[in-house]
Amino acid sequence: MRARAVCLAMLLAASACAEPSADGPARITLQIRAEPEEAAVYRSLISAYQGGEVELVAVGRDDHLTRLSTAFASGDAPDVFLINYRDFAPFVQRGAVRAVGPLLEEQGVNTADYYEQPLRAFTSDGALQCMPQNISSLVVYWNRALFRDAGVAAPSAGWTWEDFVRTARALTTDGVKGVGIDASITRMAPFIWGSGGAIVDDDAAPTRTTLHEPRAKAALQAVLDLIGTGATPSKEQLAAQGVEEQFMTGKLAMFLSSRVEVPALREQRGLDFDVAALPVMGEPASVLHSDAYCVSSTSENAEAAARFIAYAVGQQGQTITALGGRTVPSLRSVATSPAFLSPTRAPASSQVFLDAIPHLRHTPVVPSWPEVEDVIGTQLERAFHDGVPLEEVLAEIQRQADPLLRRR
Repeated sequence: MRARAVCLAMLLAASACAEPSADGPARITLQIRAEPEEAAVYRSLISAYQGGEVELVAVGRDDHLTRLSTAFASGDAPDVFLINYRDFAPFVQRGAVRAVGPLLEEQGVNTADYYEQPLRAFTSDGALQCMPQNISSLVVYWNRALFRDAGVAAPSAGWTWEDFVRTARALTTDGVKGVGIDASITRMAPFIWGSGGAIVDDDAAPTRTTLHEPRAKAALQAVLDLIGTGATPSKEQLAAQGVEEQFMTGKLAMFLSSRVEVPALREQRGLDFDVAALPVMGEPASVLHSDAYCVSSTSENAEAAARFIAYAVGQQGQTITALGGRTVPSLRSVATSPAFLSPTRAPASSQVFLDAIPHLRHTPVVPSWPEVEDVIGTQLERAFHDGVPLEEVLAEIQRQADPLLRRR
């Protein structure tokens, strides 16, 4: 995880603004973070696009920021890149992004047609910096066959944390664990918020973490208590195989993630899966997962880049990516259409993603946040899997993360 912060530092040190050329070639490059099944969705999108040539650079999930930083450092940045809101603030801070709002206005894009939450997350300095393609939330993926075999009822709307724990324990048998939960703030935030806690003192301009405060700490302790029941994979099991792979191979009955998992899960032969809402710990809450198309400030093809983005987030483009399973469309008309909601394509309960939208919140969008996330994730791993007392871990998060938040 620390590599992400290092790569961003490389990028920011090397980034420089360049004026785009009005008469540059129509051919553009697009870099995305995607595993093979996801990349196939974007290839379909590009194949359908008739507005010019687009070269796709598909990079694995762990290498995307490294490749971006290297490309900016060498003066060969892509014209367009897709990035999560949690990672994009450093790019804006150093002028690596050209605000996309005015460019898309010229292409006839009306942002009023899109969900507000991701637009807000990608707005900085009073301008829409990058255009969101999706509005995913955190959900519970569950294996229908393992539920049937264990005689456990399917998850129901509004289930509580206590229901979730009982379900996870009932699903845990020889060779199968009930649920996998990553030790990351994007997995913990909904439970902290739902419990009335906070992760930082000020979402807009944070100066310190607040995970040590009573309500946040209680939510984290509840997750630790679940881990203590033995219903989650051990450190050794996770080292051998990640939660997604364990779910695909029938070793894990449930796991928490965003819409990003769907293309790969659809390709897994014989896997019968669906999604359910997050269990409620206190009040309903979920965390925004959203990626957006950014135009590089060094691109000489800004108009061509904007033309492609307008297509990608438009009716046809969003329909293609929705049918491919990759996105919860940011365009309202596609999100509520059969292209996304049809129960004939797994997951059958895609409405769950839309039902979560009123309860979505996003983590801070500040330049130091990627580093803060890495600190929190590393420390929570110690509590979740190494038996380090929660008090000690939370104190270490304060010691390491708070100075990062105060850095300007």
